[in-house]
Amino acid sequence: MKRLFLMLLVCLLICTAAVGCTEENAATASGLVFEKSGDAYYVKDCSDTATEVNIPAKYKGLPVTGIGEYAFWRCESLTSIAIPSSVTSIGKGAFGSCSRLTSITIPDSVTSIGEGAFRSCSSLTSIAIPDSVTSSLGTEVFNYCTNLSSITIGNNVTSIGKMAFYGCKSLTSITIGNSVTSIGDTAFSDCKSLTSITIPSSVTSIGDYVFNECMSLSSITFGNGITSIGKNAFTLCNSLTSITLPDSMTSIDSSAFSSCKNLSSITFGNSVTSIGNSAFSSCTSLTSITIPSSVTDIGIYAFGGCENLTIITYQGTVDEWNALPKGNSWNSFVPATEVVCFDGTVKLK
Repeated sequence: MKRLFLMLLVCLLICTAAVGCTEENAATASGLVFEKSGDAYYVKDCSDTATEVNIPAKYKGLPVTGIGEYAFWRCESLTSIAIPSSVTSIGKGAFGSCSRLTSITIPDSVTSIGEGAFRSCSSLTSIAIPDSVTSSLGTEVFNYCTNLSSITIGNNVTSIGKMAFYGCKSLTSITIGNSVTSIGDTAFSDCKSLTSITIPSSVTSIGDYVFNECMSLSSITFGNGITSIGKNAFTLCNSLTSITLPDSMTSIDSSAFSSCKNLSSITFGNSVTSIGNSAFSSCTSLTSITIPSSVTDIGIYAFGGCENLTIITYQGTVDEWNALPKGNSWNSFVPATEVVCFDGTVKLK
């Protein structure tokens, strides 16, 4: 009887060990480390040598709902990953510096993507943000993805964070969803291959340096909701030839379009009140401008260095032009000798 009991005990221990090893081996085989959070698990870490990863929808009978902060950070051998529809969040830095990751499909269960989630994924070529993402695209979320050529931002993303796509030098196409209300500072700065952009009417503000040095940008379409453009927002966009600013726009910050060397046509909306310091400085292809009577302030050197600007028209009266505050050197190095107003002309000094 004792012998039978001992044999049963040994068998039980062996089976228990086998089950434990099976679970352990499953985690090791997938190259993933999971951590429990409430009634679910999230991916906490990954083997540095993992190349192709399939994240399971369940682990130990519970759903896998998240990819944790820095879970795949610097997994430089990772080339592909499959994310199940159980996942709702992708954490801060989750895939940062996965330099061989060429493609990823974000399922429409994901509602949030953390800051720097795909930063420096230099082999990633395209990405689509599903409509299920309802929060902001965080700071630096895709910056320095140098081979990223196209991006579609879902219709429920509310804002694009600072430096979100900074330095994406191969980016040629962006589709911005119609729930985005703001675009953060330097969001698309140094995207040197970007040729056109449409800003939806949901966007009310464009931050500082947003499209700075987008040297191939030749076409911008502004929606009717935008009220302000930040400083240096389009500086050195040398392929830009014309812009039409909507009636909703009230302010153009300093150096917003400075040094756009091929900009030859500007159409202002009828609500703009402020043209900032150096807003259009050194736009050397600009030959004529029409300033609406809604303008209440023209900043320092606003049109300075526009060396081919020969015609300036103001839609108000001579008295209104004379009363309009103008910063020092607002027209330095401008050859125009007069301003044509509604009821006469004003000689320029």
